Amino acid sequence: MRRPKTISMLVLTGSTGLASLTGSTLAQESIQIDIPAPSWDRWNYAFNATPGFRQAGSTFAYWTESLEDPTDNRLGQIVFGFDTSVQFAPGQTAGMKVTSATITLQQSNEGVLYDSTTDPVETMLDPGNPERIEDTDAGQPIELFGVNYRNGWTSTTYPENGPYGDPDAETTRNVFAVAYRDDVLTDVTNQIKEAWTPEPFAVSTVEDVSEGSVIPIDSVHTFDIDVDDVNVQDYLLEGLATGELEFALAAMIPVSGQEGIFPNFYLKENALVEFGVASAATLQLTLEEDISSNPCDFNGDGIVGGADLARLLSTWGTSDSETDLDGNGQVGGSDLAILLGCWGD
Repeated sequence: MRRPKTISMLVLTGSTGLASLTGSTLAQESIQIDIPAPSWDRWNYAFNATPGFRQAGSTFAYWTESLEDPTDNRLGQIVFGFDTSVQFAPGQTAGMKVTSATITLQQSNEGVLYDSTTDPVETMLDPGNPERIEDTDAGQPIELFGVNYRNGWTSTTYPENGPYGDPDAETTRNVFAVAYRDDVLTDVTNQIKEAWTPEPFAVSTVEDVSEGSVIPIDSVHTFDIDVDDVNVQDYLLEGLATGELEFALAAMIPVSGQEGIFPNFYLKENALVEFGVASAATLQLTLEEDISSNPCDFNGDGIVGGADLARLLSTWGTSDSETDLDGNGQVGGSDLAILLGCWGD
């Protein structure tokens, strides 16, 4: 989802400055960006009467193993994204790696118990299920995932207030939380029905709150993304290459009908956010040069040279993912410029 650009802060560290926005890969040792608000956010719930414009969004779950029940397990989700094209032109993050990535969201209610560990799906099974195990800690964690689309929608075509889902589709939710399952981005919405425990990108931590205690109103939830996970690292770099980093908040905190205690989070349209009293989602990101690999070194001989140039030229005009260094879907002049900027490295 592309939205009006958000004012952000760019901090450069290291001995050299920021490379040209239209030039080669970034040359500085470390880059830190701080985006104080999302470019878009949305409470992703079927009965949200004001999609794309809401004071707060909540996340909660419906525990059912029944494949016949159409109700989603991760029923209430929050989806949001950050436009990073202000900081990085296409291809600028080639040869970089994300060394830290932190999301924060601020809770606008209280009553939820703090749990900072992912619960296995077996703790959510019916008491009569022989595979059920007891949850040894109170509460359920609030988890951060990636985002994906279906029913013909993409991140560039789906509007912030777009339709929730296609009632004629096999699974109706157009935008949904995802995690990696066998190295493939997979919808986490019905984890009980599908009998798996998704590995989130991050789990909420709340400062000065002990496990099992009630999280106070206005508490800030911090999500330190697992950048050491190869798949998550790729997700972040691919998002930066397209100029958009998107995430979803989801929790298996159960509700029954209209009953249950679940967390609400400030969204960017909230008046308190607009007046600076509260905060919507934020993003802090640090990138460094990836000395372990050079994306321009196609043949892996440790130096960018003639063989790599020949490889790029042989795929000219195609969508070859290896030589499409700027990630725009076609190998061309900007990819050649990036490669020449790496020459001899």
